[in-house]
Amino acid sequence: MPYFEYPWEKLDEVTVELPQGWQVSSVPPPQNQDASLIVYNLKVDGSGGTVHVVRKLDLDIMFLEPKYYPALRTFFQRVRTGDEEQILLQPAAAAARN
Repeated sequence: MPYFEYPWEKLDEVTVELPQGWQVSSVPPPQNQDASLIVYNLKVDGSGGTVHVVRKLDLDIMFLEPKYYPALRTFFQRVRTGDEEQILLQPAAAAARN
């Protein structure tokens, strides 16, 4: 049976001010993976000349029975997929032409 040393929470909150003349073209959709004892949230806002990212991963387990390994693996694959989403930026002049 796997053992996690302790329950933990990882919260990342980052705001990036865009250079003048640049704007956000698209952001990833919000992610909310809630498996009760393990939760992943991702929210990206690209308005007002900034990109604001809030990511939370909360693991509230210490022991896990082997029968739950596939579900845990699937959960972390979803986390990885969410973390690999991209924020697209473009010059404001290019956006005006489109």
